[in-house]
Amino acid sequence: MPGHGDDHYRTLGVSMTASDEQVRAAYRVQARRHHPDLSDGPADRRQAEAAMASVNEAWRVLGDRGRRSVYDLARRPPEPVVRTSPVDEAVHGRRGDSFQAIPVPRAVGCLLQFGPVVLIVGLLVGILVATAFMGGGRELAPRLGPGSCVELSSTIRVVPCTVETPVIVARGVAGTPCPLGSVTLVLPTLIEQVCVAPPGTPSG
Repeated sequence: MPGHGDDHYRTLGVSMTASDEQVRAAYRVQARRHHPDLSDGPADRRQAEAAMASVNEAWRVLGDRGRRSVYDLARRPPEPVVRTSPVDEAVHGRRGDSFQAIPVPRAVGCLLQFGPVVLIVGLLVGILVATAFMGGGRELAPRLGPGSCVELSSTIRVVPCTVETPVIVARGVAGTPCPLGSVTLVLPTLIEQVCVAPPGTPSG
C-alpha cells in the first residue's frame, strides 16, 4: 500500500472520512506488514525501510488532528482565479491575503465625487489626509504572514491566536520547502505559499 507519494490516506489504506480510530488501526496494520525486521534480505529490507518511512509519515500527519486538518485543506483544488480590473484590485486589496475593511476618511470620499474640477486641490488635500491617517496609530488589516494565527475551513483567514488555532510559520515563493512539522498552502495567486503549523506551535 505505501508508495503513493504524499497521499497519506492511500498509504494507510483509509478514506478521507476515516475516524481517528480507523486511522490508528490502519497504521498498526501497515506498520506490522512493512516492518524491516521481517525482511528476508538486504534488498527486501531497504524496500521495507522505504515503505515504513512512508507509513510513519502518513501516521505523523493523519494521527494528529491539527496536522490532518491543515493537510486536508492543502489537498483541496485551488479555487479558479478570477481576473479583475485594476479598480477591483485597488478596492479589494491583494489577492491571496485575508484583508479586513480599511476605513476611508469621509473627506477623501467627497473629493473623489467632484472629478476634474478640483483635481489639483483634491490631490493636495488627499495627500495631507492620507498622511495623517497613516500616521494616526491605526494598524493595517492583518496579512497572512509568519506569526499570524489562522482559521481553516473552506478558506483561510487571520484570527486572534489561541491554543486551538494553527499558526503561519513562514511565507514565500510557491514550491519552497516548509519547516518540519508544517504543511504547505499555496495561495490563490499560485506564486506564493504559506507554511501552516498545528495549534500550539511557537510562532517565533
